[in-house]
Amino acid sequence: MIPFCAKQGVEQKISFPDFLSAMLSDYECAYACGLAARRLGIKPGKEDSLGQLKEAVKAAIPEDLSGLDYRTANLYKLIGDYELTGFSTEPEEIPVLITMGLESDFLDQQP
Repeated sequence: MIPFCAKQGVEQKISFPDFLSAMLSDYECAYACGLAARRLGIKPGKEDSLGQLKEAVKAAIPEDLSGLDYRTANLYKLIGDYELTGFSTEPEEIPVLITMGLESDFLDQQP
């Protein structure tokens, strides 16, 4: 249930041209980072933590977002603005959400 709620939350937040939202959890961040990694061509390793993936994504996000479609720009803003709360051990849903993002064609579709 958690993965689908996080996926839906991220997709809804980035789907509005007048972006005003923020991520609420590391679960949403995991899905968002998976989506962004797919868009940026980043292939995370199986052992990479969410923190490592988020840093790789942030480093690859272009400084100028003006030439991007609004959903991609919104996604990058969500990731850039979010601070991981962190877990003592990552929940099993985190890699599932990253994979869901990596496999999603959501940003490939026209809004």
